[in-house]
Amino acid sequence: MNSGSYTLGRSSVLTGLARSLRDAGLVLMPADAAAEIPSHGDGVGYLEVLLQSPAARGLIARGIARITVGQEQFAEPLFGLVVLPIDVPRRVVGGKFVAVTLLAEGVGGETLDILASRAALDARTVRKGISLSDPWERRNLGRLQRIVAALARAEWERIAGEQSGANLSTAMEELHLLHSLADAMARGASPVDFARRTLAEARQTIGCRWTALRVDDAAAAILGVEPGEVLIDGVDDAQISAVVLRETANLTQASLVGNNMVVAPLGREGEQFGAFAAGDRTSGDRAMSGFERALVGTAAGNLSVFIDNARLVRDRDQTFVGALSALVSAIDAKDPYTRGHSQRVALLAKQIASKAGLPERVVTDIYIAGLVHDVGKIAVPESVLRKQGRLTDEEFAVVKQHPERGYHILRDIPKSRTILDGVLHHHERFDGHGYPHRLAGAAIPHVARIIAIADTFDAMSSTRTYRSALSRRDILAEMRRLAGRQFDPEYLAHFLTLDLGAYDALAAHDAAAASPHGDASNLDVLGREGHEMLERAPEPISLEGLMRRDARKAAVSPHGDASNLDLVGREGHEMLERAPEPISAEGLMRRDARKAA
Repeated sequence: MNSGSYTLGRSSVLTGLARSLRDAGLVLMPADAAAEIPSHGDGVGYLEVLLQSPAARGLIARGIARITVGQEQFAEPLFGLVVLPIDVPRRVVGGKFVAVTLLAEGVGGETLDILASRAALDARTVRKGISLSDPWERRNLGRLQRIVAALARAEWERIAGEQSGANLSTAMEELHLLHSLADAMARGASPVDFARRTLAEARQTIGCRWTALRVDDAAAAILGVEPGEVLIDGVDDAQISAVVLRETANLTQASLVGNNMVVAPLGREGEQFGAFAAGDRTSGDRAMSGFERALVGTAAGNLSVFIDNARLVRDRDQTFVGALSALVSAIDAKDPYTRGHSQRVALLAKQIASKAGLPERVVTDIYIAGLVHDVGKIAVPESVLRKQGRLTDEEFAVVKQHPERGYHILRDIPKSRTILDGVLHHHERFDGHGYPHRLAGAAIPHVARIIAIADTFDAMSSTRTYRSALSRRDILAEMRRLAGRQFDPEYLAHFLTLDLGAYDALAAHDAAAASPHGDASNLDVLGREGHEMLERAPEPISLEGLMRRDARKAAVSPHGDASNLDLVGREGHEMLERAPEPISAEGLMRRDARKAA
């Protein structure tokens, strides 16, 4: 949408009226110094030439004075020379105007001779020319007044209609701009993407060659750019940056700079965020006006609100994540052998979600969900979490309650559906054999499917007192084998393409701070050292083999228990089909615990 601005030119706004009056045998004349004589583009008639002399204008001015002072319906300063008022608002047409004519008796008498003499015209030629247009008779003066009034009213209605159209056009342009920006807000655009969208939409709406945004310190961190940087849409010109920086210094309100640039400040409650500028208009008359200034002001105001809100959201999120981090720290304090697990799971979950192309807001919520997925373990007694021997059925049932316990702890957090889904369902399996609700496939929330992958990977990468972490090669091979059974194959495919450098650095940091005497209360124990030790394993590494070996090693370990084999899952039913009792995660863990005893 590139409509031009609408301005009322003083010399052309009454062109239609001037033409209509001429056709009716009258001449439109200015009634004050501010008014300009409109041109109707049809040449100059004899009567118009006759009325241009200083003497004629003086007579007309005398008639205007009589109309103004005496409120007369018309004036006749010289016999047959009639002056009629034009009732069109002065503010609209740029001054006052009157309609002037020479009645038939003035054309045929002494009045025309006087006017022709003062205008240095041949009276006979002028009289002949005016007579051809059939001058008005005095008896028809009343009718003439009504015609002039009707023509003036029609012109005013036309002007008012054009003004309404111009106002409507301006409003529509602003609504279009606001709608486009509101759509970007609704889609959850990042602050810098929203800023660039605003620049592009404003440039298109105004119809100019470029738009630019100067970013001050208060907005730089929100937009992720350097303070003083200038974002430009439409062209890549360093000179424009310099012009914007110069022309927007000390800016306090939307302003026109010359006739081809508009600038407006950004800020909220006295704090400056920067400045918005638009230049080199390419549509319409190519000049900037109050219309473009209003649009730039609208764009700047909308962007100011967005930046301020983004800052508030950032501060809120930082406070929120800080509070949740305190909960995670509480878990670490309760069971120090899980230190770092939640942060590593959160990191991996965030990377998977980003790789899958999920919206930034969702990625953030998934990260938070990963951070607090085990918060329900706060409600699990330390005697169970850190038990060095066999877990009873009742104790294991308590451990399995931690997803629902975590859900109840966090359920009152506003707008946290994604986070709650991750906490409640991260132990569900893609084949429906997980817990607490035995959901399967697409019924499992996306966040839970993602966290399940990150959670299991970290568990398999962790070292326990009676076995070392699996090698990276064996972990990934086993996870591939479980695609579609324990894991969502689509999200697993994204996970398998990740660069795990950041995860390894975090794991190494956590391992350095870990206790050398960790128990077996959680497969999320710190670190991943020692995975090379299992590369020479005499049997293929799998979750089934891992659980059997864990049970064997636990039988001779003074420290091992099985209070959280749930992270690894319940695989093994295929390889152990000949077992004397049905194989399940719960049954396998109970057997491990008995052997550990």
